Amino acid sequence: MKSETVEYITAHSDELPTPLYLYSESALTEAVREYRKLFPENSRIFYSLKANPQPGIVRHMAGLGIGAEITGQGELEISRAAGSPCLLAGGVSKSEAFLTALYREQPAAVIIESATEWERLKKTAPNSARIPVLLRINPGRSFGGLNMAGGSQFGLSPDQALAVAEAACGSDTVDFLGLHFYFGSQRLDPDPILQALAAAEEVLSAFLEAGLKIRVVDLGLGCGVPYLERDTALDMSALGEQLRLVWQKDIWSSVKIWAEAGRALVAGAGCFIARVTERKRLHGKTFIFLDGGLNVHNPGVGLGRFFRGSPIFSFLPAAPGQDRETVSIVGNLCTSADCFAQDIEAPRLEEGDLVVINNAGAYCQTTALWGFNSQPRFHEALLSADGTLTMLEAQHGV
Repeated sequence: MKSETVEYITAHSDELPTPLYLYSESALTEAVREYRKLFPENSRIFYSLKANPQPGIVRHMAGLGIGAEITGQGELEISRAAGSPCLLAGGVSKSEAFLTALYREQPAAVIIESATEWERLKKTAPNSARIPVLLRINPGRSFGGLNMAGGSQFGLSPDQALAVAEAACGSDTVDFLGLHFYFGSQRLDPDPILQALAAAEEVLSAFLEAGLKIRVVDLGLGCGVPYLERDTALDMSALGEQLRLVWQKDIWSSVKIWAEAGRALVAGAGCFIARVTERKRLHGKTFIFLDGGLNVHNPGVGLGRFFRGSPIFSFLPAAPGQDRETVSIVGNLCTSADCFAQDIEAPRLEEGDLVVINNAGAYCQTTALWGFNSQPRFHEALLSADGTLTMLEAQHGV
């Protein structure tokens, strides 16, 4: 969490509406700048809205020249309203209605996930324009982190993709651009990222040997962030040094690289702020209740369950002191799963104090259990570089 964000929360702790997601404009800009460094200068970058479709964030990305990678009709409408400079359409099992809507947007490319999608595309493609497409490859093996390849349901096998590519090259309504590789997410070590790129090179070589022209390769590296105290952050500088060697290979010199990212661009720019509503002693344990739980904050997607350990907390007690105690931090829902941390050390917290969870800008809000107990949902705000706080419009009908 950036120092200016900490200073703002501390100075305005009594007036902040909670539960609140607070995003740092300067942190978003910095994350984009650092991510760009991983790729050749002429690469095109897309922001994956599924990480966080908050319109204010999408507008900020558009202002930085970052395109929108979307997976559904709602994200299409958000990206259109934000004025995103270019559109990449992903997502699984696209309907004919969604494909038809995409055509009107003149996307940079539509990513084909299956033979069924390919048939739908041919059926609905207008005769007035050629639709650019990328084919998503599933190599049939996993590379660590949150698996999106191997035995998963995503993408085409290399053989399936070769057959579709050959058919696309003979089509009057489809413009075959190249290949899309996204094998996994939440990677905190460079090795699986480099292994995935090596697998992409194998597939790319096979396509080139088959005489197919590949103009674009779209990559999702799956860079992760530390959600839990025991997590170690991915060394982006070290990764960048290793990637520079990758891009020097001849196989990458003949293609234009596109790159899409969600978590890597927004997770570290957001924090979740909740207010203590009650402290309770029960059977020798101290429970700290917050005004938002799993209904508004759930980073569990891809972590195997809701929580497998304590997230990275910051505590802002109204009366800071030296006293520490062992507490369990819970939300306001009628389920024992609504527990942020068990038996952790924290300063003495009283009703009205703030608890902050860092690295909460991605997936924590979109995967929350909004309907549970019909509790109030969350607020969102953007802190500008000059220290101005702007409350943001609700996302997804919040």
